[in-house]
Amino acid sequence: MADNNNDNNNDTKINDVATIGRVTVSIGASVIERFPDVIVAGFAADLSTFDTDAGTDRAVPADLTIENLTRHPNIEAWRAAIAACGLKPSAFKGSAEQLIRRTLRSGPVTTGLPIVDAYCAVSTQYVAPLGAYDIERLPEPHVELRHARGTDTFKPLGNDTMPLGPDVVVYASSNTVTCFAWNCRDSKDTCLTNTSRIGLFLGEAVTARQRIALLDALDDLHAAFANAGAVTTIDGTTTMTIHIPWTSAASS
Repeated sequence: MADNNNDNNNDTKINDVATIGRVTVSIGASVIERFPDVIVAGFAADLSTFDTDAGTDRAVPADLTIENLTRHPNIEAWRAAIAACGLKPSAFKGSAEQLIRRTLRSGPVTTGLPIVDAYCAVSTQYVAPLGAYDIERLPEPHVELRHARGTDTFKPLGNDTMPLGPDVVVYASSNTVTCFAWNCRDSKDTCLTNTSRIGLFLGEAVTARQRIALLDALDDLHAAFANAGAVTTIDGTTTMTIHIPWTSAASS
């Protein structure tokens, strides 16, 4: 795990912006102010050599059921964060909750894209939201977790209506929303496809418990991709799991 904290000084902020592969990633000041324990973490990978037959099976935690899922601390915290966006959590469920519900009802999620299936399976196992973006489809080489703006555009997978109110937290590249309401719904414009070559894999956390699950999930996914032949060296630089910001709150 590369945390970019070389001296382990818990009183020093090390990263406000991180470079992951060819993309810089940041968190908007208003999001940090409202969610002081927030982190974004991720890595990039060249997917052109990914073995689509590599096993990516994972299991939902044994103690989770449809009936008790919303009482899991990670899910409770995501529902609160989505409610803070001015959205109804039962209508706009976070991706981890969506995936676990689907898996409990009908088995592992299959999308027709093995790379997507792989990160969905890991997300389900760790109860941690993960998203993926095609770096070559981003409008600019920068992604920010921030509040939605009036000039933003969003084309959600599934064509559902996703309101971009000023309290809604989104991932965005320029004025294109790449993911809605934290990690609720990806964009058609920037999601992975069967021709994607370089993927950016990101997740976020707003509590200490979520942070542990997220970083474990990303390390597991990074190792699984490497074992499946994905190249985790972009432009000569090995991309490890990193996270921002690194603050005393994030390292406690």
